[in-house]
Amino acid sequence: MSRVTARRKTTRLSPNGRIERPDTLAVEEPLEIRVDGQSLTVTMRTPGSDIDLVHGFLFGEGIIAAADDLVTARYCAGTDEQGHNTYNVLDLRLRTPVP
Repeated sequence: MSRVTARRKTTRLSPNGRIERPDTLAVEEPLEIRVDGQSLTVTMRTPGSDIDLVHGFLFGEGIIAAADDLVTARYCAGTDEQGHNTYNVLDLRLRTPVP
């Protein structure tokens, strides 16, 4: 099972009664965006394409004007109950520091 989808038991109601069966659902997880170690925001997203999401977010907020204004992006340590990295914290370094 990928981090983008999850199988869950669902109940569907129809004129013929209840139908219980597994279904594939989109996963939503938080992504904390940090700039130079300082938390900027937390957004919910379907995991994947996080760097593209961050570029769009920073551009939309007027923090960057072009893609190359984001110099580096790295995932920080964040673990689940089994100790696996969740990839839910992204630390950025910008060409021009944010005040």
